[in-house]
Amino acid sequence: MLFQYPQSYMKRITFLLTLFLLCSCAVAQPKKPVINPTDKYVEEAYIYYKDQNFQKALELVNKAIKKDSTYVKAWEYRSEFENAAGNFQTAIKCCKKLIELEPENYYHYYRLAAAYKNNMQYDLAKENYQKYLTSPKKLDPRRIADVNKEIANMDICNELVKNPVPYKPQNMGPAINTSESEYFPGLTLDNKNFYFTRRKQVSDVRVQEDFYVSTALTDSTWSIAVPMPYPVNTSENEGTISITADGKFIFYTACDRTNENGMPSGQGSCDLYFSIYNDGKWSRPINLGVPVNSNAWESQPSISSDGLTIYFSSRRAGGYGGADIYMSHFKDGRFDLPMNLGPGVNTAGDEQAPFIHVDDNTLYFSSNGLLGLGNMDIFMAKKGPDGKFQKPVNIGYPINTGGEELGLIVDRKGKYGYITTDKPGGFGGWDIYKFPLHDGIKPDPISYVKGKVFDAKTLEKIGAKVELTDLATGKVVTSINSDKITGEFLVILNANKNYMLNVDQTNYLFYSDNFSLKESKSLEPFIIDVPLQKPEVNIDVKLANVFFDVDKYELKPESKAELDKLVLLLKKFPFMKIEIGGHTDNTGDKTKNMTLSLNRAKAVKEYLVKAGIEMTRLNAMGYGDTKPVTDNKTPEGKAQNRRTVFKVLSVQ
Repeated sequence: MLFQYPQSYMKRITFLLTLFLLCSCAVAQPKKPVINPTDKYVEEAYIYYKDQNFQKALELVNKAIKKDSTYVKAWEYRSEFENAAGNFQTAIKCCKKLIELEPENYYHYYRLAAAYKNNMQYDLAKENYQKYLTSPKKLDPRRIADVNKEIANMDICNELVKNPVPYKPQNMGPAINTSESEYFPGLTLDNKNFYFTRRKQVSDVRVQEDFYVSTALTDSTWSIAVPMPYPVNTSENEGTISITADGKFIFYTACDRTNENGMPSGQGSCDLYFSIYNDGKWSRPINLGVPVNSNAWESQPSISSDGLTIYFSSRRAGGYGGADIYMSHFKDGRFDLPMNLGPGVNTAGDEQAPFIHVDDNTLYFSSNGLLGLGNMDIFMAKKGPDGKFQKPVNIGYPINTGGEELGLIVDRKGKYGYITTDKPGGFGGWDIYKFPLHDGIKPDPISYVKGKVFDAKTLEKIGAKVELTDLATGKVVTSINSDKITGEFLVILNANKNYMLNVDQTNYLFYSDNFSLKESKSLEPFIIDVPLQKPEVNIDVKLANVFFDVDKYELKPESKAELDKLVLLLKKFPFMKIEIGGHTDNTGDKTKNMTLSLNRAKAVKEYLVKAGIEMTRLNAMGYGDTKPVTDNKTPEGKAQNRRTVFKVLSVQ
């Protein structure tokens, strides 16, 4: 079962912590084994507890207490079970009972402090942590350091609670949530498809976890979620789905997979897998293999918008604590050796559930090693100028609480977050909620271009090279290929930047486009057709990224990227001759416009000649406003008429 492991995804599952604390207690204060007839109930209860069946576990441990109300082990177990189930007030009462039964055991004050912390009673938690440190028995120095850290953290917790952030969660509704548990959401870039994991209790000791998907009917309503088909969903358990921006790949976690002979087929207890969407169906999952997967636990993947970087949580050797967050880049047909995100993000505790926003700059994750309100708080870290993540920021109370918060995702505009909680008033179990993000934790908003490349004459779909260039720097920020079968591609556009899009294929003239997000506040996506033309006489191609100042004919620096593409094109077709045409709108004097358009065409010609293109292959013409492509009645129309184009004069 996916959640049986100590690195459990589920909220408030403290199995590993419990074992650690119990063992630490035993080391510090050794006792002779206690033989008690109620042990049968207690041990059976613990089996149900490990399977997250808290109701059954509590029924059995309460039977043990009913038989022997002074049995310390039963009260210890009950305090842990109540805590894991979120019954913090009852857990506090159990801890007080333990102090009553064993006043000499100061470890019970530690238990009580942790219970008060989970119940967000931080002053009382601090008081009991301090009480624990007065134990007459010698304490492990590491434990003392941990407790002092918790004492300091209680002041931070109080400060967070005193300064709440805006938080208005809205249940996703019955199309998504049920009386079962739903968690770890995933959302496509266009907000059309919503993925998540649903956990069903199929027997007292077995749960089934599968992926479900729902389709947006409107901005706020969703279709009834249906299970993803085989082979993604299986009779085993699947969890934590991440989707590439184009929706063609999913990455997720699967545990304890075996082959047809019943032998382990993974690298470790839990591995990362991916599946490809093609011809209307998902492919058989493929294990990412070494070095991403190891003989340890790898889980909770988050893929970058371009599909070239994967973030995940791992318990492999060499980290800073229990579970650390790693990243791996896709190079030469495979993901390379994962890199630990370092001590700025990872701690001696556990860091889990990373989510990299499509801005490729903002990381959300959960940690119990950073100072926060509960066992797991959600933090945000942004990349600095050096590309490394800066100091994480707690996203605030009441988003974070005294329990465990895991699995936050954020939509592409940075407007809404989606989170899992079992707050009262839900449909049952864990539910997924949507909430507006407050300004302090918003990522960089993004838009995107989704296009389809095809032959302009035959309409046949084409696999072509697609490059996105930041015009301010001239740097290519994205280089991908359109799909060979569908011709489709998708690239991300960050807000407040201007981009050149260039689409090229060996036997065709290039296509260029311009996306000026600095001049536009809209983040609506651009859906475009990209008809590629073969070099034939009289074909016109607009140079969408050749720029001049008003009434000037000196090329602006941003024009270089486009003109360099034209140089490469002319070298690709060495016998092709072209005419460079300058065009204006109808504003101003017609004679001046004619002269201006000619000088602009000459400026382009001069650039090409300096780049090594023979002058005899180039002709410059100015047309002023005599050949508009649309009317000049609107600013948008005038902008389209102000253009530089090249026409193919000959190809031989």
